[in-house]
Amino acid sequence: VAKYNQLLRIEEELGEAARYAGRAAFPRFAG
Repeated sequence: VAKYNQLLRIEEELGEAARYAGRAAFPRFAG
């Protein structure tokens, strides 16, 4: 859970580009 929270924090810092990259890197987590 801590790792997931860290990812959310990184997304907030880096913005929408990071969010898109995160979904591409982890398609199973894509909502």
